[in-house]
Amino acid sequence: MLPVPSEGACPTGSAGTSGGVSTQRDEDTALALYEALRTKDGIPREDLYSAADLDDAHVVRGWRRLHELGLIQVRDGVAEAVDPDAALARAMDGYQANAAEQLRSGVRLQRVTEALLTVYRPAVQRETSEVAVEFITGSRRKQRTRLDLTDAARESCGSMHPGPMPAIEVLEASLEHDRTIMARGIRSRAIYPISCLHSPKYARYLHDLADAGVEVRLVDHAPFDMLTFDRDAAVLAADPERPSEAVIVIRGAALMRSYLAVYEDCWLRGQTLARASATNAEDTEITTQERVIIRLMASGLSDDQIARKLGVHRRTVQRAVAKLMERLNATSRFEAGLKLANDAEFATTFAVQ
Repeated sequence: MLPVPSEGACPTGSAGTSGGVSTQRDEDTALALYEALRTKDGIPREDLYSAADLDDAHVVRGWRRLHELGLIQVRDGVAEAVDPDAALARAMDGYQANAAEQLRSGVRLQRVTEALLTVYRPAVQRETSEVAVEFITGSRRKQRTRLDLTDAARESCGSMHPGPMPAIEVLEASLEHDRTIMARGIRSRAIYPISCLHSPKYARYLHDLADAGVEVRLVDHAPFDMLTFDRDAAVLAADPERPSEAVIVIRGAALMRSYLAVYEDCWLRGQTLARASATNAEDTEITTQERVIIRLMASGLSDDQIARKLGVHRRTVQRAVAKLMERLNATSRFEAGLKLANDAEFATTFAVQ
């Protein structure tokens, strides 16, 4: 005997039926079972099959249909027919309860939507709008962008130049612009490679720059070209290996904090122009370059990479390396590195750097 579906079962359709004819048969079966239940004023569940005078499959389908309509219930193990009016009232109550819950859900959805669209999305958009990156090509447009950002600055401008240095005519024209900035009361800072002191014309330019009021620091090498304007914008080379090509303009505090931190780190590690000039007067050019080249060689950089970092020609680096090897009586860069590690004077110099 097939089990009778439990009272709480949720029917999903009549088994083995399809189409209008089968649906009508299920309705007829359900009606026959319903009339049997009303005639006998309830039937124990275990006697349902025999009492309804239907086969097992029909009883199951009839039960499902009556349960779907709310026309059957089980009390104390006895299946009873429910009056159609009562079933309709219960169905309406259920619909109203569902409708009320849907209304409450709709109100909740409306409130959530309003909060997301009017409060939180604008907050994210404001945060995003604070970050902007612009890619700029063309010499005239790049120059115009730099001038516009300089004119808009109100507190400070900073520059960092890893080298190689541009033509002295370019620097002299830039010096006039720096004097204009100083006249507006804008704080101006500049970071240059210490190798500039090895060239009389560039050393003279740095002193002219300082005389104009620009604060100058000198470092062994800077990581990349950068101009900063207040805490709002920065201009960087799009490709550090080819700084004369395209630039990117960065705006927004979220990005500027990181770039300003890099700038401040280089600034704190740099030497003042007076101190660097005094040190350069005491040491020969090759001694200054040796200190830098030792550190860069130890980092695994090639002659070309060291030249770019120092802002000098590759031949200058090769001559310095050759002189180091001669001084150490080394036949290879590897042997020079080993001897440098064991040489107390150079080891101390390297540790300081």
